[in-house]
Amino acid sequence: MGDVIIYYWPRLIVSLLFALFSLRVSKVKYSVPRQIVRGIIFFLLSGPVVSIFSEIFNYRTFNLFIKPNLKFENSTVIAIFGLYCIVLDVLAFIIPIYLYSKILGDVLIISATTYIQFVLQDRFAYVISQDAKGYVIIYAIAFLIIAFVHGRDVDYISKHLDSLNWMPVLLYNIALFVLIDTCYGAYYFFSELQYDKLSIPMIWLDSIIIIACIFASGFAKLNVHLSKEHSNRLEYMQKFQDSQTDIIRDFASISEAKSGETGEHIRRVSEYTAILAKEFFDDEKIISYIKVASMMHDIGKLMIPNNIIEKKGKLTADEYEIIKTHSSYGDSLLSHNEGEIMTIAREIAHEHHERWDGKGYPRGLKGDAISIYAQIVSVADVYDALTSKRSYKEAWPPEEAFTEIVRQKGFQFSPRVVEAFVKNYSEIEEIRNKYVDK
Repeated sequence: MGDVIIYYWPRLIVSLLFALFSLRVSKVKYSVPRQIVRGIIFFLLSGPVVSIFSEIFNYRTFNLFIKPNLKFENSTVIAIFGLYCIVLDVLAFIIPIYLYSKILGDVLIISATTYIQFVLQDRFAYVISQDAKGYVIIYAIAFLIIAFVHGRDVDYISKHLDSLNWMPVLLYNIALFVLIDTCYGAYYFFSELQYDKLSIPMIWLDSIIIIACIFASGFAKLNVHLSKEHSNRLEYMQKFQDSQTDIIRDFASISEAKSGETGEHIRRVSEYTAILAKEFFDDEKIISYIKVASMMHDIGKLMIPNNIIEKKGKLTADEYEIIKTHSSYGDSLLSHNEGEIMTIAREIAHEHHERWDGKGYPRGLKGDAISIYAQIVSVADVYDALTSKRSYKEAWPPEEAFTEIVRQKGFQFSPRVVEAFVKNYSEIEEIRNKYVDK
């Protein structure tokens, strides 16, 4: 054991650094004694320690159990031994990586990528160097180069772990590990390659490893760069969507002021819409878009004359025809705006008075020819209109409004949306009672 420590002591120092790093980034915090135990476990799971035991295990098991049964010439036996070591080297890290991820409390693919990175640094310095002192020097130089190349990315990586595409980097690093192992196996094949003697073939072999590592580092750098670009696009799109939301809310406020409807009506319809939309969409982003877009369902009323909008009595047939044009006006007003929220708002404004049976307006659409967004808002809007007091009518009791919505299933409203309405009615009633007209 003493000989092993003397021979491998620089790699054991790297294992200690790995353990300290792992304790620092660990998401689970314990008392000092338990942290010490965890540090020891991290040390034993480290790449260099696993590599050392793997190297000893591979050499002894091959010589004891496999080599005696091989009846080939020496070069073939060496080739089999090299393949045996490469396969077992890769397999040797599977369980340590899994345990490391569990103890660290991190996502497996992230833990695996971090772990393999440390393994590569150790393996690179081990193969390139000629002795213990050379290992320390080469490892230190490699570490400084990595710190210089990726130093500015560390803060970004720590804050955007979930947005980085880890899988390609992990696979690239595994391939690099196999390449370095294969190059290391060349020392068994070619007698002119000697650790203690510098030669042109050795320089050539080391150059291959160095170039491959440079490419791996560049690939990792590119991955971070692409992630930053993606994050910037998402941030821009979020600001763009936020600006659309602000525009919609401003327009909704103007619309409600003209139509005589309260801001609570806009809010209730928006909340009802979000509740119903959850039955049709799993994406929270889409649900939030529909919720905001529903505020614009009556934006076309801005184009309707005030004397008709504000009329207290029953509308004449001609006046009702004019009122019906607000759906087409809504489509026209929103037709020149881009963005997903505005597109949804346009469909809602244009189609929320269409009927499932095809007897609605403005185009007489039928069934699923009507946008699902409009199908949802139609139920939300009518239920709130029935249960709200208007200048031309009193509010219906919620029980009667509920019955009317159910009665219109398959006629005025989509059967699926009515079923969602019935299923979530208690939640809808909570919203109605929470946002009462003032």
